[in-house]
Amino acid sequence: MEWQAVFNGAKEIPLWGFAVRAALLYFALIIGVRWMGHREVGILAGYNYLTAAGIMSVAAVRMVSPEASLTSALVIVFAYALVNVFFSYLDIKWPKLIDRAPVILIENGLIHKKNMLDSHVTIDNLLGQLRLKGAHNLSEVAFAILEPTGKISVFKKSNTLPVTRKQMNLPAKFAALPALLVHDGQVDGENLTSLGLNLNWLKDRLAEQGFGRVEDVFLVALQPDGTLYVSS
Repeated sequence: MEWQAVFNGAKEIPLWGFAVRAALLYFALIIGVRWMGHREVGILAGYNYLTAAGIMSVAAVRMVSPEASLTSALVIVFAYALVNVFFSYLDIKWPKLIDRAPVILIENGLIHKKNMLDSHVTIDNLLGQLRLKGAHNLSEVAFAILEPTGKISVFKKSNTLPVTRKQMNLPAKFAALPALLVHDGQVDGENLTSLGLNLNWLKDRLAEQGFGRVEDVFLVALQPDGTLYVSS
């Protein structure tokens, strides 16, 4: 009877029943979010937001209310996830029908008052978003677009952009990630080999920085510029 109360709800359920309900709902939410994919995590559309809010509301009520049915909560969670996946499919096929379209708020330096009113964006909202994008003067902005995600994309006028390496006829500088060579005193031999290096080279570089043993070092990384980052 106690297990039946845990799943179907009752006026009173034991404390361990609340723990079971919380654990099952938690795993159901994890499965549902994994099923819905990256879109739900990023909340890229209005229906994604509604799905997240709805699922969390259902889960919260079922966790704290003993009379609420856990079984119906699990059904609702997976039904929400299924509907979200279905709408995501429709959004790919007919994006204009399902999702919101981008709205131009500033075009060629001029503010679109009608679009501002239609999208309920105030001047303070717009100026705040421009500042966050590094555009402190309206005269710098060529375009500002309200994206379906609710964020504002900003494109500055070409004469306000910083000079690039190409414009200065400088060679291209390629970005790369640091290569981890040592972690917690353990040498990553695979990374050393892939870089054409060996343990003797690593020990010599560490000795130059005052480290006699690799085991004394917490982290060593070879940075893109060729320097060695060492932390003890």
